[in-house]
Amino acid sequence: MKGAVEGSLMRAAKPLFLAAILLSMSLFSGCIGLVASRELMEWNRGVPETKDEVVVFGFDRVFDSTDPADIIFHPQPHQIRIDSEVKEIQVFFRVQMDFSEIAGVETSNLTSTVRYVHAMLWEPGANKNTDTPYWEENATTDRYPPLQRFSPPFEFGVWELEVDAQGYGLDTPIDQISFHDEFEVSVSVIRPCIEFPERADPDECIPV
Repeated sequence: MKGAVEGSLMRAAKPLFLAAILLSMSLFSGCIGLVASRELMEWNRGVPETKDEVVVFGFDRVFDSTDPADIIFHPQPHQIRIDSEVKEIQVFFRVQMDFSEIAGVETSNLTSTVRYVHAMLWEPGANKNTDTPYWEENATTDRYPPLQRFSPPFEFGVWELEVDAQGYGLDTPIDQISFHDEFEVSVSVIRPCIEFPERADPDECIPV
């Protein structure tokens, strides 16, 4: 018990001790006092760590209607800034279309014009009418490709993640014939950054 009390007193005394030293440093005139104060604060700051900062851009949708006004999903593209600090780009894509196979027979050939998800990642300055996307997926049935990883070099500038989809959803008293088409697509941009232990904002990570 005595040791615990002494430990608590020592921990409480440390900030007071540092405050007293900083106060005394501030009494020095000129640059010497400022330099000494700054060095003392850096000494107390802790050891920074390098970690990866991940910024995710994406779209997802669960279709819940057969109304022509609700079956089309074509949002504004995501603007994604890529610079020299980016160390990796990851792309995730998942599509679920119920009844895309019935009794072992694939039905997507019959429904591909009305049920689909088309996702594209464009590099800066690309001509969408003539150029090939950096990455592209077009699904008309269940689709679960593995996560794709891309490494530098990358074109610097503003990239665009675009999606054009059409799907249906229907709830019926019989669960077996109810269905909801759905999809998810995301682009994760990964940069290294420096994290300080005593940062005020727990999510703050300073770019390298």
